[in-house]
Amino acid sequence: MNRREFLQCAALISAGATVVPRGWALSQDQTRYLAARPPYIDQATPAFFTTAQRADVRAMADLIIPRTDTPGALDAGADRFIELMVSDWFNEAEQRHFMAGLARIIERSGGDFAALPPAQQLTLLEALESESADANWYAPFSTMRVWDDSAPFICQLKELAVLGFTLSEVGATQFLRSNPMGALNGSLPLGPDDPAYDKESMLRSFAQEASQ
Repeated sequence: MNRREFLQCAALISAGATVVPRGWALSQDQTRYLAARPPYIDQATPAFFTTAQRADVRAMADLIIPRTDTPGALDAGADRFIELMVSDWFNEAEQRHFMAGLARIIERSGGDFAALPPAQQLTLLEALESESADANWYAPFSTMRVWDDSAPFICQLKELAVLGFTLSEVGATQFLRSNPMGALNGSLPLGPDDPAYDKESMLRSFAQEASQ
């Protein structure tokens, strides 16, 4: 199993997902691996961040996908997903890069991002995004990309928050909507209040597939 396949499995396991994007065609190795591993987002105990860092990341995830009339990042456990991904699936260089970015925004917040009023928290995140506007992460049509371990922290944070949310049961069933045609139409317009189509297909029983 190559690194990209492994990270795909990591995302599915960490999110406890019931769906997988069509672009992620599971290999036999992935199928067998997932069949043998129960979702651990509700079982594993993240212990990579400090208590303060965990609170800060939780506040950031809540700002990225806040709860409105649909669930938000925290409802989907995206903050937990972020820590599990950084802890269990990032290599040492990726961990250092992410944690350095986290340390910088905490320093800019005065040492306690979570303690700031939400408006000030949002201002800080927007400042980071503005400073990173020329990053390749923001290039048009840059979707379903291989993980960019050199992307600015704000880009990585958003990538993990959105991935954890959309791959979760909450995100997939209460936010994304099914596309009955089963294919992506890139020219289909969406209204200002329309959620994205769920371009994902249901995962069948991994155990059954693995045994075939």
